[in-house]
Amino acid sequence: MPKLNVKVWVDADSCPVQNEIVEVCNLYEIQPQFIATVNHYSPVKSNEGWTFVDDGSQSVDIYILNQVRFNDIVITQDLSLAVLLTSKGVYVLTPRGKLVKENDADNIMNQKFIRQQTMKRRKKWKGPSAFTSKDGERFRSALQDLLSDVEGI
Repeated sequence: MPKLNVKVWVDADSCPVQNEIVEVCNLYEIQPQFIATVNHYSPVKSNEGWTFVDDGSQSVDIYILNQVRFNDIVITQDLSLAVLLTSKGVYVLTPRGKLVKENDADNIMNQKFIRQQTMKRRKKWKGPSAFTSKDGERFRSALQDLLSDVEGI
């Protein structure tokens, strides 16, 4: 396969599909850019080309926002970051294989507002279900499909 002129950025602090990303990117001769805070540092990861940023709550998000370009791909579970990225023409894929689109922004932000209001009233908010191997398979397939589509552009 020819090398694509696209970068794959990974919000890597709590990314459950790191192996899948490497495997699929290798098929397209792409070196994924894993970005994490310094408390995830390890010499092995450093030698694999990971970038480590300050331990601030939004440090990874800000780094990715400043580095991405039109048609790049970002893998993140942070839907607020996804909203900012899709408006820049960036493809955003969640670790569960959902492609976030620009027209999802209103719904994402409304859900975030509702969640925050619920938490202010000290009511419990049920989080996402546990990540499964099926989620990993769905992600792998979605990333491969996305890279194939980008290859055709």
